[in-house]
Amino acid sequence: MRRAILALALAAASCAGEAPKPAPSARPNLVLITLDTTRADHLGCYGDARAATPNLDRIAHEGVLFTQSIAVAPLTLPSHASILTGLYPPRHGARDNADFRLPDTEATLAEHLKAQGYATAAAVGTYILARESGLSQGFERYDEPRRPPRAAGDASSIRYEPIVERKASEVVADAVASIERMRAKPFFLWVHVYDPHEPYAPPAEFRERFAGDLYDGEIAAVDAALGGLFDALRRDGLLDRTLVAVTADHGESLGEHGEDTHGLFVYDSTLRVPLILRYPPALHAGTTYPGLASGVDLAPTLLELMGLPPMQNAEGRSVAKGLTGGSLGEREPVYAESLYGERAYGWAPLHALRSATTKYIDAPERELYDVEHDPREADNLAARQDTKSWAVRLDDARKAMGPSDPAAIAAMPGEQRDRIASLGYVSAGGPGLSRKDRPDPKRLVVVSNLYQKAQQAIGAGQDSVAERLLREALTKDPGNPAAASLLGALRFSQNDRSGGLAQLRAAAAASPGNFEYQWNLGNALFVERRYDEAAKAFRAAIGIRPALGDAHYALGNVLAAQGDTAGAMTEYESAMKRGLNTPPVLAALGTMQLASGDDAGAEKSLRAAVTADPGFADGWNQLGILLDRTRRRPEAIDAFSKALDAQPDHADALFNRARIEVLAKDLPAARKDVERLLRAHPDNPQGRFLEANLCVAEGNPGGAKTALTRFLAMRGIDPRMKTAAEGMLARLGG
Repeated sequence: MRRAILALALAAASCAGEAPKPAPSARPNLVLITLDTTRADHLGCYGDARAATPNLDRIAHEGVLFTQSIAVAPLTLPSHASILTGLYPPRHGARDNADFRLPDTEATLAEHLKAQGYATAAAVGTYILARESGLSQGFERYDEPRRPPRAAGDASSIRYEPIVERKASEVVADAVASIERMRAKPFFLWVHVYDPHEPYAPPAEFRERFAGDLYDGEIAAVDAALGGLFDALRRDGLLDRTLVAVTADHGESLGEHGEDTHGLFVYDSTLRVPLILRYPPALHAGTTYPGLASGVDLAPTLLELMGLPPMQNAEGRSVAKGLTGGSLGEREPVYAESLYGERAYGWAPLHALRSATTKYIDAPERELYDVEHDPREADNLAARQDTKSWAVRLDDARKAMGPSDPAAIAAMPGEQRDRIASLGYVSAGGPGLSRKDRPDPKRLVVVSNLYQKAQQAIGAGQDSVAERLLREALTKDPGNPAAASLLGALRFSQNDRSGGLAQLRAAAAASPGNFEYQWNLGNALFVERRYDEAAKAFRAAIGIRPALGDAHYALGNVLAAQGDTAGAMTEYESAMKRGLNTPPVLAALGTMQLASGDDAGAEKSLRAAVTADPGFADGWNQLGILLDRTRRRPEAIDAFSKALDAQPDHADALFNRARIEVLAKDLPAARKDVERLLRAHPDNPQGRFLEANLCVAEGNPGGAKTALTRFLAMRGIDPRMKTAAEGMLARLGG
């Protein structure tokens, strides 16, 4: 949907006049390709002689290559949101990858083209851009990688979670399939490839070829995959009737300015990106466009080249006239920002304006660069030149953008927002609010590098390396909530429960609007059986990311542990409404339905769980319990057997099958299952108690006494079972 906004002061109005409008039957297709984390100067068409990018180079040779295309942010979600809306991040509100989404109130390029009669489809390579991000608006088909849900209660799950991605070859396969489905109409296809993002792990062919530079190997692999997309368009005779646009969301520092990857700084190493347009009916092959362009300019430019109405609220301007031989005035400075340092670490945010020749960065230590003669931004002129006029221009530009839509942070009803606030948490993603110093990111970039290396180490299973890196980061920056949360998660999962929990609490308090910090704290509290506190943390997580089902699922598990059956069912159903209708959630819902007496509903949910995943042992076990309760014991035995086929040492399934076998007087089968249970789980109290009952059934009172004595010596046994065991032992003369 659209809404009226004030025009951005720093963006000139679209050029007078319009590109020729083709007849409806000749409307061009649009294929937008976004390359994640790709520097312009690492493509062959931008002068890198070592690059292996023949397919992208050919598209550039057959179209127009932009030499000064600047991203709005060095982060995936904010940049893509701007590409698809023509709005700067302060306006659309999606200003970081974590805890933000594009509000439904903002119009996307897909919605705009769908309203013009276009078929629409997207194929994306990372979970960062999944439906939850809000970017799926207007797409009739949205192919994305899937991330398994996280459930509260497993200490090993309190960890850094690597970003879920899929290879370019998979993305392109989905994209080609979408073309086949859409070719009867003019279509818009968005293809996003994530491979160049760290960790750099190209396919074997490119790993060997680029052994000394795996980043370039990833770019080469992406180019090879995109060759299949271009070939499909050529083969079907669609390429010359399609406007192809290739750009990147941001670049990669590769060590420049001390930054290993990206996200923190707003230098050209992460903001200057490739932009290539190919459309033979309107664009001359082999053309270079030297003018300044922002990511917000892309959608307006594409629409004008296609002869379609503009997006009314876009803050960017079309440069189509300058590409087709017309006169185009000089572009006003473009805006860029990074709030990553603020939101992750509690450091100062960075805001920048860049003209064709100069860049100004607003930071605690201001920066001014002559990017025309100092493209590496090595000589900070701010100490020698007056920056007041630049500061005023930047301030005016930010004011003109207006306030961000709060729905980009937390789209929840007011009552729910108030409830979260009453718990002592803010209900929106926010920075490390307890930090008052707001240090300059330039002074602590090494800490960001240490943190990111620790994430990589955890992903590689190198926990001791990660712990060392995180301790070093906290030594250099004691107030860093990201390092504290991750180190706390590590320590907790390594059974340093008190130390880990203390750090998790500190991180959540320092940055109360961060989903991950609240999630890790809630999970640790759940493991410690501090259910009231765990529920509070998970409710805070829900307040931050209400569209994500994981926290609802986790809260449901907490409520189930507290005996709140109705509350647990409500949360499980909420998780399913948000797309998390996975076997574990279905089984959890079925278990609560069983506890509430809804046998029919429970059976439906549990059968759905095991149908979706026939190897889901917990689901089969719960179904067996239901079948036993409803006096269908042969079916129950079969369900427990299927649970054991999936997980041979499943303690509950072994106990449940053996218990039925004892009741059915099938004592040899029961003996096998009990011995199997106690071999795998010698400290299982239920198993010891069942062993005693089996011995009685076998006429072995001595064995029963021994089993009961072992049972009563165990810690934490159920008081009711303890009473029964003591009575049984007395009857046996123990």
